Amino acid sequence: GYKCEPFNNPADFFLDVINGDSTAVAASKDEHRPVDTGKVTEDNVDSSVVDVLHQKYLSSSLYQSTKEALGKVELGRGSKQRLSKQEHEITYANGFFTQLYWVSKRSLKNLIRNPQASIAQIAVTVILALVVGAIFFGVKLDRSGIQNRVGSLFFVTTNQCFSSVSAIELFIRDKKLFV
Repeated sequence: GYKCEPFNNPADFFLDVINGDSTAVAASKDEHRPVDTGKVTEDNVDSSVVDVLHQKYLSSSLYQSTKEALGKVELGRGSKQRLSKQEHEITYANGFFTQLYWVSKRSLKNLIRNPQASIAQIAVTVILALVVGAIFFGVKLDRSGIQNRVGSLFFVTTNQCFSSVSAIELFIRDKKLFV
């Protein structure tokens, strides 16, 4: 019974209605204010909105069709559970080590054929190591020195994690081959 305002995202409107934050919910609260003399808290009104929406969903055709589809799936699953696990295993024409050999060989050829990328990565790593080494050179053996060492280890670890992102380039270049 709530109306979504024009140019409003329906998903956001639905979440607002469920949370009770929508202007449509506020208008509905004012119209349907209980006449009881007892106190009605904001939580009770919000829970009644959720209960009404829940009941409407349970009586909808969408709920019935979803329930029937799930029932069919459950019936089908009961007979398929008796099948062996081998039908669910993925099998390949070649073993793991054969695949590893050929992928490693291809990657090594690509590395040899394009040495600029490797040299650039090595140069960046060496320069960064020199910078970090210069910054943290001569750190004392006290409390602040330990904190400095922890900071340097964090920086180096973070750098190593982000430098491995360059491997994504391989997947972009050879995407069709991998697929």
